[in-house]
Amino acid sequence: MTTNVRMETLRTPYLLLASPELGDPNFRKAVILVGHHTDEGALGWIVNRSIDGGARALLPEQLAAPLHPDTPLRIGGPIGTPGLLVLHRTPVAGIESTELASGLFVSASPDILSKLFASIPGKGIPAGLLIFGYSGWGPGQLEREMEDGSWLVLPYAEELAFPGEEETLWERGLARLGADPGNISSPPTGIN
Repeated sequence: MTTNVRMETLRTPYLLLASPELGDPNFRKAVILVGHHTDEGALGWIVNRSIDGGARALLPEQLAAPLHPDTPLRIGGPIGTPGLLVLHRTPVAGIESTELASGLFVSASPDILSKLFASIPGKGIPAGLLIFGYSGWGPGQLEREMEDGSWLVLPYAEELAFPGEEETLWERGLARLGADPGNISSPPTGIN
């Protein structure tokens, strides 16, 4: 399966859906929010995979203390990081963040934890995602993987990038592309 995505039409942020044919277990049914993509490579975070037990059970006490017990900790990808990142949708007063695109921010400030994750996670689109790790590609690598049909591309959609229900996100993404996950052999590609 190959895609007909033209690289010049890709503007971050966008979403990648792992093709059913992608054999890498790190990315099985993964939905990745790509926040950076240049000639030098690409960087993104898996948004539909959480660590069992939640963030409070796994983080050191000083980081876990301000978190609501039900706060999920997402596995952003197979590449580890020295700390946590928070992807969020709006600026947070007094918190240093980088705006990756309109309505998409990233912060490594521990002070953001109490501001976004202290209350009970609600239904719908969360204010932010607490992430450990990332997914990265070297120069031309992601483009080659797209050409090989490993990834399907969707334009950025807040409700997919910040999923409240991550368990069905991959299937919902495929449905947006007009594909039935149960009958997929050559899925459609998204952005042309």
